[in-house]
Amino acid sequence: MDIGHTWMIAASAAAGLVAAGAGVSWWWNTRLGKARRLIEQLKASRDLLNQQNSQARRQIEQLQLELGELRIIAERVRRRAANTVSPPDTLGPPLEPRGASPLATQVVALAPRAPQASAGFVPTSYDEADDKSGFAPTQFDRSRGR
Repeated sequence: MDIGHTWMIAASAAAGLVAAGAGVSWWWNTRLGKARRLIEQLKASRDLLNQQNSQARRQIEQLQLELGELRIIAERVRRRAANTVSPPDTLGPPLEPRGASPLATQVVALAPRAPQASAGFVPTSYDEADDKSGFAPTQFDRSRGR
């Protein structure tokens, strides 16, 4: 073996290492590119969800403010109606009792029935004194629905 063969083997080994390095670098860059794209998609999704979340919070806050104002107005109307008493002379003559009309029996027949428990929904009583959220409660009974 002469010096030419030795240099040729060394050059081939170096070229092989460079080719292997280039192959590994290309493979690694493709994996990193996919990971970067996934990270960017996740960031964009998170930003969109944060934006939607903050918009929903603002809408809820606005609706709660409006509901509070409407409750105040309703309370004022209730108080005004309770405090307003008509004098007896403006009421007019007392009404005479009438006999039962045929429409009265139809009205009784069309009276709303008690709510029946449907698939998964259980009606609850609503006490607005305990509720601070401004929304009527909703309760789902999972054992009945599925």
